[in-house]
Amino acid sequence: MLDLNRTLALVRGALFDPEPTWRGYLPEAGDWKKTAFLLTGPLIVAAALIAYLLGFLGGGSSMLGLGRPTIGMTLVQICMSAVIAGVVALIYSALAGTFGGKNSFALGLAATTLAFVPGYAGQALSGLPWIGMLLALGLAIYGLVLLWKIIPIYLEVPDANRAAHYIVSLLACIVVMVIISTVVGRMMYGVTTTGGLSGADSSGEVTGGVFGTMNRQADLMATAEQDTYEPPSDGKLTESQVQAFIRVMDRAGELQAEKDKRLQEIAAKAEKDEQMSMSDFGQVMGGITDFAGLETTEIEVVKTAGGNWAEHQWVRGSLRTAWVQKDINDTVVHNYRLYEEYADDLADYIAR
Repeated sequence: MLDLNRTLALVRGALFDPEPTWRGYLPEAGDWKKTAFLLTGPLIVAAALIAYLLGFLGGGSSMLGLGRPTIGMTLVQICMSAVIAGVVALIYSALAGTFGGKNSFALGLAATTLAFVPGYAGQALSGLPWIGMLLALGLAIYGLVLLWKIIPIYLEVPDANRAAHYIVSLLACIVVMVIISTVVGRMMYGVTTTGGLSGADSSGEVTGGVFGTMNRQADLMATAEQDTYEPPSDGKLTESQVQAFIRVMDRAGELQAEKDKRLQEIAAKAEKDEQMSMSDFGQVMGGITDFAGLETTEIEVVKTAGGNWAEHQWVRGSLRTAWVQKDINDTVVHNYRLYEEYADDLADYIAR
């Protein structure tokens, strides 16, 4: 099933004449094994090997080089890319069925592979010194633009649901990729490697982007998990603790509302304008970054104010117990009185 001449022809077409190439391959796209051997597999292997070879153009490269390309890391990258390609195709195809389109893994694999041909080219060029990461980022964004356009052709998602399907699928893919990267990084090094998915400076710190933001959120969660708090022996809340809890929850709610509004505005724009530009997709990515951070917003509010996450969680639990039990002992009676004093502010955060 391997046909390098056909593979090269499809790659050229996907890069320089995408839509006719997509429609020409559509009658063959029902066989996922054919797509895997003809396109997905060769693209993954070629991108990894070219990036490996170009990586030695940087100064001081060494076959044993620390932080430089190695055969072992290239093999890991190939395996990860294969897993991610399958997961992305599965997510987009499964959610296409949910949003009124075709739930076909074969069509999903063909669509995502063809759309991401520029992304694979960017991955191959990422080994170039200085400009490699910029080229990879630009071509990855272009791949997302093409993915937006190919979905109606292959998965037939209705126009009314395109934006919602695209954003939800992309968000799910981001989460899965971060999880895969984190698991592999911990297995190999005992550390989280999400930073490697977004571009980093020479110190290894993430410079920005969706994965950079998610890396920061992961750091916040890791820091919060290290917090400890020894509750008072009598288990009684103080008024200042309740006030601090309310302030955190109010501010977290405001931030979440702002992020949700931004994402809705981007989705509405996408539904009105099918010809989305590169700038529009940059906004989509930014909105998805915000949405991905909703779960850590409360932690961020606590930690950036110098608070203790463990204490915050204890306050929440104590107020919840007081709301449920009211008068089972002196501690609960005391805490319930505080709850009643601030019931208007606490009701939405405790009684749910």
